[in-house]
Amino acid sequence: MKVSKLPNINSELFELPTNEQLIPAKPSNHAPRILLLYGSLRERSFSRLAVEEAARLLEAMGAEARIFSPRGLPLADAEDPSHPKVQELRELAQWAEGMVWCSPERHGAMTGIMKTQIDWIPLSMGAVRPTQAKPSP
Repeated sequence: MKVSKLPNINSELFELPTNEQLIPAKPSNHAPRILLLYGSLRERSFSRLAVEEAARLLEAMGAEARIFSPRGLPLADAEDPSHPKVQELRELAQWAEGMVWCSPERHGAMTGIMKTQIDWIPLSMGAVRPTQAKPSP
């Protein structure tokens, strides 16, 4: 994707990362695979809009980005893991090499739909426990 498709970005300030900056743990022959999750089902969801913008930026930097829509995803353990939305999420999680999560804050925490997405990705699939970002000094 070209920066010209990103109207809010000053192309003079936009730098593509170099291979030296990325230093992958395992070299690959494909673009980095990033899964983006958002935590709102509202028709005009700002977390979804933020994820869509993040996907455009990631693609402009050379990544392959996919967005999972949580609409129709059942609560964790309310359905069998063979549910189509659960299978879709798990397949995307297996495909991804990195994730971006964006959720509104509700009562001081992420939304239930965001937590449900995380709960459907079991650690037994090779998932890693999420860690909270620490503010830089």
